[in-house]
Amino acid sequence: MDTMVDIRRLRMEELPRVEELARRIWPECFGGLLSSEQIAAMLDAIYAREVLERDGREKGHCFWLAQVDGADSGFVAAYREAETLWIRKLYVLERCRGLGIGKKLIAAARAHFCEVRSLALNVNVANEKAIAFYRSQGFVAAERVSVTMGPYEFEDFVMRREIADK
Repeated sequence: MDTMVDIRRLRMEELPRVEELARRIWPECFGGLLSSEQIAAMLDAIYAREVLERDGREKGHCFWLAQVDGADSGFVAAYREAETLWIRKLYVLERCRGLGIGKKLIAAARAHFCEVRSLALNVNVANEKAIAFYRSQGFVAAERVSVTMGPYEFEDFVMRREIADK
């Protein structure tokens, strides 16, 4: 039987689903890069419902949910800044990776913000799996930046992808 992947935009009242998924996915993604204390603190700072709602209301973030066979499996948050689509959060459960979900989530955000000329995102310089995925999607590392999240300092790559058909 084929795996059914569904992508849809979330309403504000559905944002707790993003928080719940983040709390499951972040330990999978960052367990080897961050301490459990760092992960917990950052989840509280970035994924609390009120923070996600404020991002939507005040910063124009839109959220999409991926479901595999009806189960919540991944999400993306994105917003437009001038002619750039910023991908702010893109995560997929480990057991669902390799099904094209990340690519579909990016495509959903891009379709919503169809007038943009480029895509951009930040990724931790040590997150080799994510960097490899973004490269496979046509992103290139444009610069290295210092990022502060709560009390923590990190080094990120800003990765960009130009849209050729504009």
